[in-house]
Amino acid sequence: MTFDEEHALETYKSLIGFGTEALKAMQLLNGGAIVALLAYLGQVKPEATVAKNIGCPLMFFIIGLSISTFAFLLAYLTQFSLFNELVNPNYQGKRHTFWLWFALACIFLGLVFFCIGSWHGVMVLAA
Repeated sequence: MTFDEEHALETYKSLIGFGTEALKAMQLLNGGAIVALLAYLGQVKPEATVAKNIGCPLMFFIIGLSISTFAFLLAYLTQFSLFNELVNPNYQGKRHTFWLWFALACIFLGLVFFCIGSWHGVMVLAA
């Protein structure tokens, strides 16, 4: 194997690692926010109005977590399509770039939902 081929292979491996960590980060952010809100709700008094208003931020975090989890499936489909493209030059399925951009959009949406949920959470807790 030449140096350029080894370099390309190692770069590819590192890109998969970065992608996996981005997916985990989105799950950690949204899932951690859900756990934090639920832990906070366990400490407030039953008559507190914050418990009634926390549903909106919680919903955004749950949607962000769901989208981030769905992105793992898209990452698998990206790799599966790429493998099929490499081993079968006549592959007729969706190209790996379709699944890649779909997965990246989901990661971005997971971050957007985390930001929106955080903003709503701050507004509810500040009131």
